[in-house]
Amino acid sequence: MKPKLAFPIPTTPEFDPGELPENITKHLDLQYGCDSREQVLDLYLPREGTGKSPLILYIHEGAFAFGSKRDKRAETLFKALERGYAIASIDYRKSGEATWPAPLYDIKTAVRFLRAHADTYSLDENRFAAWGMSAGAYYGSLAAVTHGIPGFEDPRTGYGAFSSGLQAVVDLCGACSGFHLLDEMIRENGGTNPTHDRENSPESILMGNPLQEIRELCRLAAPITYVNGKVPPFFIFHCVSDPVVPVQQSENFAAALKKAAGEEKVKLVLGQGQGDHGKPDYNTREIVREALDFLDQVFSLHEETEALPA
Repeated sequence: MKPKLAFPIPTTPEFDPGELPENITKHLDLQYGCDSREQVLDLYLPREGTGKSPLILYIHEGAFAFGSKRDKRAETLFKALERGYAIASIDYRKSGEATWPAPLYDIKTAVRFLRAHADTYSLDENRFAAWGMSAGAYYGSLAAVTHGIPGFEDPRTGYGAFSSGLQAVVDLCGACSGFHLLDEMIRENGGTNPTHDRENSPESILMGNPLQEIRELCRLAAPITYVNGKVPPFFIFHCVSDPVVPVQQSENFAAALKKAAGEEKVKLVLGQGQGDHGKPDYNTREIVREALDFLDQVFSLHEETEALPA
């Protein structure tokens, strides 16, 4: 039996899609998988007449254990619709239901589902970006760097004839350099209460065992392990004083990406604010605008449709 999470699962505020402007086309509760009721997504399309839309796959946060595709934090992202992006906000299996890597398979199944239905919803299948904070940033980053690795692809979950590749990633404070290093990094930063190594931490529950007992598995679960020269462009934002996911997780990940794929493929932005992991530092309008500017630049480089990664 899995340990109980160290803190009560909160009720996260949600937005009501019925209150969105009428010019936003909504397709709610689309089922992309058949293994869980969590395998659903909401799809929001920009105004008609804009041609095929690039897609942002929004992956919500929630300590791998809670959260929703209608998480209120996602509201700031709806500015992307004004730029012609479509947004798919997805749910996935939480750690109380499934252990790693099952939620990663959910993310990739959702990508394949959306690509399979690209013509139906006028999506540009060659311009898919993942966008997430914390747990969502981890899943989006891992999905991007493991594309094409057989052990991280499970086409039996659906739409196996389609690619799960991503063409850009927005990573907001993701733990992308190894769960087993989190407490060590917190202590390096002067933190006095590191808790990730405990058996009832969010990461230990996701992985199925206390982190220090499965260090090699944690290494295999870390996006940094799979960095290569063909990774898509990354926008990475992290507050230097984040007390939950230490900034070194992003600094090390960004350095590895730059070394493997080139400086031009990575934009690392370090925030100097309070950086409390639970506060809105990571989804302010300013950060959303900067990340969208990055995606605009990335996708404008592909005016001519390119082939999907193999």
